Amino acid sequence: MKKITSLKWKIGKYLLTFGIFLIGMIFLFQIILLKPMYESYKVNSVKRISDSVAARIVELDDDDDIDEDLEEDLEDIIYNTQNESGTCVRVWRSSSTGPESSMLSGNMGCFLYRMKPEEASSLIVGAMGSEDGTYLHTKTGMSMMDGGGERKEIIYTRILGEDDDMSVIMVYTGITPVDSTISTLTAQLWIIAGIVALAVILLTLALNYQIARPLAIIAEKAGSLPEGHYEADEKTNRYQEAKDLNDTLTRAAMDISKADKAKRDLISNVSHDLRTPLTMISGYGEMMIDLPEEKTDENIQVIIDESKRLTTLVNDLLDLSKMQESRIVLSEEVFDLSALIEAQMKKYDVYQMKEGYQISVQTQQGSYINADYSRIEQVFNNFMTNAINYCGSDRRIEVNEKIIDGKVRCEVTDHGEGIDEESIPFIWDRYYKLDKTHVRSTSGSGIGLAIVKEILELHHADYGVESKVGEGSTFWFEFSLQKEA
Repeated sequence: MKKITSLKWKIGKYLLTFGIFLIGMIFLFQIILLKPMYESYKVNSVKRISDSVAARIVELDDDDDIDEDLEEDLEDIIYNTQNESGTCVRVWRSSSTGPESSMLSGNMGCFLYRMKPEEASSLIVGAMGSEDGTYLHTKTGMSMMDGGGERKEIIYTRILGEDDDMSVIMVYTGITPVDSTISTLTAQLWIIAGIVALAVILLTLALNYQIARPLAIIAEKAGSLPEGHYEADEKTNRYQEAKDLNDTLTRAAMDISKADKAKRDLISNVSHDLRTPLTMISGYGEMMIDLPEEKTDENIQVIIDESKRLTTLVNDLLDLSKMQESRIVLSEEVFDLSALIEAQMKKYDVYQMKEGYQISVQTQQGSYINADYSRIEQVFNNFMTNAINYCGSDRRIEVNEKIIDGKVRCEVTDHGEGIDEESIPFIWDRYYKLDKTHVRSTSGSGIGLAIVKEILELHHADYGVESKVGEGSTFWFEFSLQKEA
């Protein structure tokens, strides 16, 4: 298994990598590439100067009238260029106001004005032999300065025109040895490397204190989450993400605590629901064995009814598990929802006759929907069971079916204690059950509404609850209205 590095070491590694990269870039450009980049700059400089002088000569040659001012201007350009760039420029022209092949005045002390005729001729021949009329000549000698290091000299020759109308431009510059400069930069680089290394260490410690340490404290405190406890340390809220994480873990601890309580309640409720029918089945069975005269149809019916209660509870648990694992396949068809409601309401007549419940029903004819008939039947019965358990002392329940804006809505209303606003988001949870005393002696397991939620969401149907404390609750679901099949 790959070992996971802690955040503080990752921060240090990344900063160290950045520091090495930074030093490497400085070393590359200041030490290794300094000399070739400097030489490339000097070469481009002499070419640029040659282009400037050539453009002025072309302008002079295009003028039909020989203008002495233009030639003087050209001499000024040569003179100024030499002073500004530290180069030497010499021009030969075969046509001018003076004798043929006369030389424009320049810095008479530069190398080009002291160059031997045969050396100048070889450079001109080299330029004439090239495709673009230019020739770059580099020679190496010993510098009398900078400790006698190697010195390069560049002569760039350019030919303009041909034969009697030819001009020759030569630009000369020297490349100063940079060995001593590189040595100085190398010494500075070691100092910079030391400063960067120290900065990396200090920055790593600072980031560890500001970022990694709060996360480590949060992770340590999060160890108590399985028990539903988390106490956020305000000192760890040094940046927004840490605060958000603390808030999230605090909410998670509260949710875990609620879920744990709900699971305990579910176990208690299911145990109660199992114990009651099992006790009655066992008790009635033993009574009929001990007292044969008690083997009556009424007693046998009690055993059958309690067995059905057990079966219903187990089926509810299995259905909920299958739904949440997406193992339920719907068998959808178009049917009349009002007919389903009227058929199911017959089973609740016994509550009205024997227990004094007042149940009113109002349906709409022709309210066809496309859904799984048996699952919608299960939803409706769970709503009715919930209403019976929580309807309050008046035992009044209302069932209303409405058609609104092309949708069929079924509502089941009780007039019990209602649900407080904070509890409403949790009533659909798998383990949640309100801590209220039911009217009926047999309490639900707390999974009926969770089953309703899963079924309706499988159908992509809308559902909800409207409730006010002290006034009761209305549970509803709705489907799009369909044409009769």
